[in-house]
Amino acid sequence: MPNRSLEDHLFNRALNPLPWITRLQIMLGAAQGLAYLHEGLEVQVPPVYFSTLVIYRDFKSSNVLLDEDFKPKLSDFGLAREGPKGDRTHVSTAVVGTYGYAAPEYVETGHLSIHSDLRSFGVVLY
Repeated sequence: MPNRSLEDHLFNRALNPLPWITRLQIMLGAAQGLAYLHEGLEVQVPPVYFSTLVIYRDFKSSNVLLDEDFKPKLSDFGLAREGPKGDRTHVSTAVVGTYGYAAPEYVETGHLSIHSDLRSFGVVLY
């Protein structure tokens, strides 16, 4: 991506700091990307069509890539998983991802929900 990753702009002292309005726009765009995953993707595999929510599982600044206009694009979906179905609140899974960004309840129990992504988002905001 032309403007590298959000991590590069936050921690690489060789790059000029981003203006606060640009940072805000990046985080709003990243939040919209997570919301898109959490609200349910329309999957079309003819003759079957269904909607499923996706838990990203690895939201961190290095996975937020920036295009030429500093619009964020989520990258690295290797750890993403399909979310819970029906009345289930979570998915049980082996704990993977970057521990500094992972939700404590996910690390402790392996229970994964969209709230796990929201906690990771909060870590990046902090």
